[in-house]
Amino acid sequence: MKKNLISIFVVPFLGLNLYALNLDEAIDIALKNNNSLKKQNYILEESQENVVYSKSAYLPTLNLSYEYNANKENLGEGKDNSTAAAIVSYNLFNGLKDFHTINSAKFLEQNSLFTYEASKNDLIYSTKIYYINYLKSLKDIETKQNAYKLLQQQYEDSKNRYDQGLLAKNDLLQVNAQMLQAKQALASAKASSKIAKYELKNILGGKLSIDENIDDLPKKEISSNGYDLSFLDNRSEIKALKNSIESIVSQKKANNGNYMPNVNLNLSYIRLGEDASLNVNEPAIDEQQTATVTLNWNLYNAGKDYSQDIIFQKRILQYKEELEGLKLSIQLQYEKAVEEFDVSKLNYETAKVSLAQSEENYKIVNNRFKEGLSTTTDLINANYLLTSAKQSFDNAYYDRFLAKAALDRVFEK
Repeated sequence: MKKNLISIFVVPFLGLNLYALNLDEAIDIALKNNNSLKKQNYILEESQENVVYSKSAYLPTLNLSYEYNANKENLGEGKDNSTAAAIVSYNLFNGLKDFHTINSAKFLEQNSLFTYEASKNDLIYSTKIYYINYLKSLKDIETKQNAYKLLQQQYEDSKNRYDQGLLAKNDLLQVNAQMLQAKQALASAKASSKIAKYELKNILGGKLSIDENIDDLPKKEISSNGYDLSFLDNRSEIKALKNSIESIVSQKKANNGNYMPNVNLNLSYIRLGEDASLNVNEPAIDEQQTATVTLNWNLYNAGKDYSQDIIFQKRILQYKEELEGLKLSIQLQYEKAVEEFDVSKLNYETAKVSLAQSEENYKIVNNRFKEGLSTTTDLINANYLLTSAKQSFDNAYYDRFLAKAALDRVFEK
């Protein structure tokens, strides 16, 4: 029995697939194919183009127009006439609104960049979670398969003893009932594992085949050292929010430009004609060239600019409060991640001892059962303890990696 038990719990659960997907490869696939991250990248590209768009305010505009009127005698008096015009306009001064609008667009571009980085780190963290949860589900299948196999062996032994008149029928039925429950638990574990794989597949952008295996995590010492607490105030989310504030400040300054005059220069060239081809009988009046400087200054617009200024100020205060709340939230993330990491290490060490003792207990009870010194219930209980200890060990083993992933996310590693 000792040899059989060891073989059950040592056989690798992921098979011997030399081409199995590992965690680093899964992260690379997610970064290339995840739909949410692609969307965030398009938002970033849009913000970059908004900067280009806002800079167009520094460039002149050119408009061309053409008009032709055909007058027939039966439609009224008059000759045919045509007009073509080219007008170049350039804003000389508008209270620096364009300057501040460009600054606002640049800050929003930086906001989108840092938001993209935060989304990227969120995706890496989520990929680790789904990957590890899928590994845990596979381990759960293995553990419940082992429990089911042990109960099958116990049932066969009990059946032989029952046939020999050495075991009561209710004991045999008890073993059979436990075996059927173990079979149901195994089926449930397999269903949960399928869901876990689909969740991993979704976060990879659908780039995971149904029959593809994944590698287990390397057995290595996990440490919480190497994290600089000063980095917490430099997270991408904080940078993004700070740039949002600066963008609104620039919008507020641009709004103040409405209190200043607006100066425009227009250069126009107009060609007059008496037919569709702009031909004329009097060349002296066939064209006009003008240069016009216009100044507009709105002295009162029913208080709209003043109200807009207050709106921007209140929005700035909102974002500042959000920034302080975000800093507290990140600090809480750190404290929680550290506590979970410490607990996971303690649980792992405890689970190792518990599993070793449960395995030894099962061996002893099983041998005593064969010798008629232990009851069917004793062996069932020993199986249950062994299964629980194995599940606790697997959970504790992978919880360390989950806790490390949470710490890495806090520090954007």
